[in-house]
This record gives sequence, C-alpha cells and structure tokens, in this order.
Amino acid sequence: MAVFSRISLITELLDRTELLKANTQAFLRITDEQLAYRPGPGKWSIVEIYGHLNLSLDQYIRSILSRISLAPDSPSDVYRSGWLGDWVYEKIMPRPDGSVFRLKALKSLCLDPAGVDVREELHSFQHHCDALDDILRHVATKDLRRISIPFIRPGLVCLRLGDMLRYLVAHGERHLLQAQRVMAELA
Repeated sequence: MAVFSRISLITELLDRTELLKANTQAFLRITDEQLAYRPGPGKWSIVEIYGHLNLSLDQYIRSILSRISLAPDSPSDVYRSGWLGDWVYEKIMPRPDGSVFRLKALKSLCLDPAGVDVREELHSFQHHCDALDDILRHVATKDLRRISIPFIRPGLVCLRLGDMLRYLVAHGERHLLQAQRVMAELA
C-alpha cells in the first residue's frame, strides 16, 4: 500500500488531468478522416480511443458524484491506497518506456464508430477532464479512503475513491499514448 499526502496526490492528479486535456488539442488539428483511421485489424482509431474514454468516464464520474456530494470532510491529510487499487493502477499505468500491459476493454465500453461525430468525441473528453478537475478540487477535503466507488461492474468490486481517481488519470494517459501512436502512423 502506498501512502500519500492527500493534497499532494490531488495536486498531482490535477496537473496530469490538465496535461491530458492539453494534449488532446493536437487531435483537433487533424482531419475527420485521420481521426477515424484504423491502423490495422482489431486496432482502434483515435475517435474509438476517445469514445472508449468517454464511455468509461461517463460511468465513473456519475458514480463518484453520487457518493461525494454528502461525504463528510476529513481532517487527515494522509491517504493510504488499497492493495487492489495499487494492483489496478500498476496494470493500467503506462510504463516509463511507453509500453503498456495489454488489457481487453469490456464491450460496453467500446464505441461503435458508425455515425459518430469525431470532433464531438474529442470535445466530450475535454468536458470530462473539466468534470474530473472539479471532482478533484471538491474532494480535497474528503476522506479518499472511506468513499467506495464501484469498479467495472457495480456490486462486484469497489475501489477507494483515491484509487479510482488515480486509475482514471492513468487510464487517460494510457489511451493518450495509444492515440499518439496512431497519429504518428499518419505522418
């Protein structure tokens, strides 16, 4: 279990969320055809990557908002992650060399690209980053350990709020690298 200062953790996650949002800007400068380009069979296009992020962020942000609004403040600045949260974070976080542990996305979190407004997916992701930013600012005084957020399927597994926030940012970073690799193939 990792131990963090709650304020330091939230500040770090705010900075990383801002970088995710800023790095998305590069994709707004390429064509719709380039955004929809699939680099190979079974590979996602940039719009599918952002669609996946939007579907998962929709689900988790709703769940987080419903749990933090009435949560009491906590005087402690110490946050201890859980073993499951650390394990999930380690699996989802890109390695220093940019490689990732291969995972299969749930079908319910995969975008059907037919008829999708590719630009809207990018703007939607930026709005999700704004919502995540708001959540991070709101929970700066909350006990990140006592608030449980359903993970993957509601009712099966829960992560501590702090671990879920770490996961969401790392998940975004993982897929940003994936989208950047697709864009590099376009050059």
